[in-house]
Amino acid sequence: MNNYKQISLKERTLIEYLLNVQNKSVSFIAKELNRNRSTIYREIKRNKAAVIYKAKDAQFTRDINNTLSHQNEINKYKEFLRFLYANFNPKSFSIDVCVFKAKELGIKTPTTQTVYNWIKNKQIKIKSKDLLRPRFWWKKSSKYKKYLWEISKMNSIPITYRPKNINKRKEVGHFEIDLVVGSGNTSKAIITLVERVTRKGFAIKLENKTMKHTNEKLKELIGKENLNIKSITKDNGMEFNLLHEVTQELSVPLYTCNTYASCEKGTNENFNGLIRRYLPKKTNFTNLTDDNIIEILNEINKMPRKILNYKSAQEFYETFG
Repeated sequence: MNNYKQISLKERTLIEYLLNVQNKSVSFIAKELNRNRSTIYREIKRNKAAVIYKAKDAQFTRDINNTLSHQNEINKYKEFLRFLYANFNPKSFSIDVCVFKAKELGIKTPTTQTVYNWIKNKQIKIKSKDLLRPRFWWKKSSKYKKYLWEISKMNSIPITYRPKNINKRKEVGHFEIDLVVGSGNTSKAIITLVERVTRKGFAIKLENKTMKHTNEKLKELIGKENLNIKSITKDNGMEFNLLHEVTQELSVPLYTCNTYASCEKGTNENFNGLIRRYLPKKTNFTNLTDDNIIEILNEINKMPRKILNYKSAQEFYETFG
């Protein structure tokens, strides 16, 4: 049991793909993931909603359970935490020293590694940046590369598999999408599309939030602005459940953020925050016109932005201004 590692999101994504798309057996999946058959069987049984296993839902449940479990563990060391917060100093009273001194005083104390795990998982007030030598926990690259192409043929690709050139903003043409919703009894909203390198935003008004209407207005916006779309990243909003129909027409990949993790498309979230300066929450969009939206976009797009790849940005602005 000491060598057991919990199932990761990437493994859960593969379980979902092999189980739901390829109809593989539990034994086959266990062999592919180099896991015990019982482990895979329990994972599917515990997290199978209705008749379909969903990787994101399983991961969300695991994260909640882990948080509760770790919180119960931390509560056993309240006296140690009081000692740690009162004495910790990165230069003279490090984590290791705090643990050592607390033991000398007879305080119930966790291991040094446990305290560092709390810091890594942001479960206590001390952060990694507070340490004298900040620790960086790098993610390992995927060891399941042979399935990447097959997974890419799914309607929506988990953001876990989004390529590094998109994550690091090395190429223009990769967009994030979201809605800014109006108030009142109407279902009117604004669909926003933001390019990741330049942070330039585009928007168009929606008369309702139905999936088909959202797709129609998105295609209208792309055609109107003559956008060269290379990929789109969305969240799990119901209005985007048919967005793959648009991306399939454009022959580009569609990436989906993890459940309750809209921060993974932070470029768009920040842009929507700027729109809210002009259209605060509880604003009714009934009388909002396209000219109003264009004025707001012009103001926001003129704001100075931090651009990581100037050559790509220059090419983009030569095209779209």
